[in-house]
Amino acid sequence: MKNKLSTLLLAGVATLTMFSCVDNDNLNENNGDNDALVSFGVNDVQTRAIAVSGRTLTRGAINPYLSSEDLAPQKLDVKGADAEKLCIIETTVEGVNPVQADAQTRANVIKNITENFSASGHRGTTEANITTKPEWFYNEPTLSNGKLVTPRKWSWAIPHARFYAVFPQVKNEYTKIKLSPETYEGSPYIEFEDETDVTNQKDLMTACSGHVHYSVQGTAPRTDLDFRHALTAIKFAVGQNLSINKTISKVEIRNALSKGKYTLSDKFDGTGAKWENLSDAKTFKLEGLAVSTNQNPNAVLTGNDGDNYTFYMIPQELTGKNITVYVEFTDGSKIESTLKGSWLAGTTKTYKLSEKNSTWEYTLETTNPANVAYNQDKSNDYLVTSYRNAPDGTKQPVKWKAVGFEEYDRATDSWTNLGTNKPTWLTAMSKENGEGGANAESGRATITKADLKDRLTEYNKVLQTATEKGAAGNYYNLSNTNGGDAIQNTANSYLISAPGYYRIPLVYGNAVKGGTTNESSYKTAHTGTDILSNFKDHLGNDITTPYINVQNASNPATQASIVWMDQQALVDGLSVTNNGDKSFVNFHVSAANIKNGNAVIAVKSADGTIMWSWHLWFDHSDALSTIESTNHDGNKFKFTKNILGYTLYKWQATSYESARAARMKIEQELGNGEKKTAYITITQTPYAERIYSTTFYQFGRKDAFPGVDVDKLYGGTIVKNAGDDMSIKNSIQNPEKFYTGDVSWANNYNQYNLWSMETTVVKDPTNALVKTIYDPCPVGFHMPPYNAFTGVTTTGENVVFQPGKINALGNWDQGYHFYTKDASSPSTVYFPAIGSRRYNDGELFGVGGKGIYWNGIADGIRTGRCFTIEENDVRPLMEITRAAGGCVRPVAAQ
Repeated sequence: MKNKLSTLLLAGVATLTMFSCVDNDNLNENNGDNDALVSFGVNDVQTRAIAVSGRTLTRGAINPYLSSEDLAPQKLDVKGADAEKLCIIETTVEGVNPVQADAQTRANVIKNITENFSASGHRGTTEANITTKPEWFYNEPTLSNGKLVTPRKWSWAIPHARFYAVFPQVKNEYTKIKLSPETYEGSPYIEFEDETDVTNQKDLMTACSGHVHYSVQGTAPRTDLDFRHALTAIKFAVGQNLSINKTISKVEIRNALSKGKYTLSDKFDGTGAKWENLSDAKTFKLEGLAVSTNQNPNAVLTGNDGDNYTFYMIPQELTGKNITVYVEFTDGSKIESTLKGSWLAGTTKTYKLSEKNSTWEYTLETTNPANVAYNQDKSNDYLVTSYRNAPDGTKQPVKWKAVGFEEYDRATDSWTNLGTNKPTWLTAMSKENGEGGANAESGRATITKADLKDRLTEYNKVLQTATEKGAAGNYYNLSNTNGGDAIQNTANSYLISAPGYYRIPLVYGNAVKGGTTNESSYKTAHTGTDILSNFKDHLGNDITTPYINVQNASNPATQASIVWMDQQALVDGLSVTNNGDKSFVNFHVSAANIKNGNAVIAVKSADGTIMWSWHLWFDHSDALSTIESTNHDGNKFKFTKNILGYTLYKWQATSYESARAARMKIEQELGNGEKKTAYITITQTPYAERIYSTTFYQFGRKDAFPGVDVDKLYGGTIVKNAGDDMSIKNSIQNPEKFYTGDVSWANNYNQYNLWSMETTVVKDPTNALVKTIYDPCPVGFHMPPYNAFTGVTTTGENVVFQPGKINALGNWDQGYHFYTKDASSPSTVYFPAIGSRRYNDGELFGVGGKGIYWNGIADGIRTGRCFTIEENDVRPLMEITRAAGGCVRPVAAQ
């Protein structure tokens, strides 16, 4: 967050002079007199001027040296995409991000600041011989209430002084704001270097007390520090009715000077302060944007987290200096405009992308409040700035009013017009009309707090009361759409959403597709050391048929058992029907015991050797409904609503699962032709308190492992550390064994195509992934391709400690609600930090703090590609050892 004194002083400020008496013995300086302590009245010149002037800020109220030409608007040409249609309109207002003070604020103008600043003191026996060096004190930390951290007393023998102050506090560890040396003679100066990342920039304010005389011994003289802005604020906005339909992803100011020397004024009124010795042209960036040019008319550009970023730039000449504004869109197109005129200290410039034929005398801008938590009933301030430029350059207020409300519909990804009605959860908008002015008017939304209710009981009740499928002796075939006899589509995992009598055909994974043999799921023409050309069965033999009891006709599967369950008695009555290519494993799911959970069952030969196993997932029928998500390259993938094997043990939540949003449309009451309109969007985040788990998978295996400890399993168990003994044969015969280590994986389970049949290289970028019989996903789904997750960051790359580049709504919530496209649409998909199983011992690890989501692509003979998530570490292109247990979020087959 930016360090801004202006936000701390906020309202107009009256003089605050602090008085205090302490024993001389408590001070480092003992003058032998009962002298008063040095303290300051801390004021913000800008806020005080706004409070006094109200809506119409008279030119020069803050800076008397500004001319009408300094505040005159400009139209700037652009180069690049759609240059023939577009221009940039530059407007300038006095003050740095000025906000109007309302009547209550103007009546109560004193506000405590909350951060320290630096102060230096010069003194002398007369005004004329006040020292030119800070011999009294130098760069002393000063509290927000005007008291020095290390108290200093006035001296009756040396009663004349001058004080200088700098905000933010100058600290040795931050090298980009340096105060002139203690030995320097003259008005102090700041060596300033501007941050190129806008999110890290600092506002700079300074003050000088002028001459102060300690004239009454024991009574501190009034000592005011009137802070003034030393930098220029730069904002960017999109205009109204733009004909282009694009999304802005990045804004840059290029070739602007980043370093300079700022000499403080030695006068109370701030005159004489100056910038000089400017150097080091650099590019200043605001990244991580997702601002639609046609969904956000007249809106100031903001980051994904709702922060309203402002560039703080060193004042400098622009004309002829080749300083440009650069705007980039998500489709790769870009525009650039050369700036003219100058940046002046203590002013705010807005560069608005506009149509060339648009009228630009009228300005209407809105700033949305931050997202509101589910348990809050008030938003932060939203802002509206509405004015027009008179011929003489002054800003004249333009009244505005609300003309309607809309609510976001997640199902259609569109806004529903509600007319003049608000949605039921949006109780009120404190400001639905305003008088306008160059200084923003503010309001707040009142929102209904969302109650939490027990959702798990009703969630499981849906399963328990669903219509039973099949009957004793007439089992429902899970590979058939209607449960009939024909074997249509098979997989290693089946979703069950109702009680009943079920059967699964004894088929290797997805080896039957559309009712016919799917040979491409277990054979490929590719060969090589790291290619499995013909997939193997439980004995290590080449698979030649989809049917387990045809492949093993001489020693077929004749019995079945439960490997493990994470809820009690989910499955009972297992048996095997042995009939060649019409063999099935049969089981019963009772209405009394069905609930959200998982089970793994296996079929065995007569001697008890496991020949194959399946994952049974008990969840709602819509668990496999899809959420379309766009990756960084624009490719669309349909992820399952729930992560494979998702199981709830506790669930309290709001009635809405995704953020709910409404927006108020406002309109200026005057206009040149068409009146300007803009939107204020209010977003309330969801909340859920869940205890849950998912199944975990080792890279290339079909076998599901529980997301809970072994002492919470029923009807079986797992061996969470089965040693470094991985092979295809062992993995099939022992679905309960979590093989650890590294060597056996590299030697025996090293193939590139275990989950993607036609992959022959590591980091295969294909989106056309061919599902294999070792794929753990249900029918109609397969493992995510290599780059399926790159949309989780704004760059498509791994992001560490760069929150502005995480493409998510809201803050960390034991995971992130990632945008399915970008911040221009509130649609999200939640990826929890569900944890994993460690590769070296099979123990659960990182639950609630880290998540691992497998891709279907190998990264090496020891590693697989994956997406990992932590609060400050989001990596869509990561690799980890194959022996680790990660989650699977299936992708719908194209």
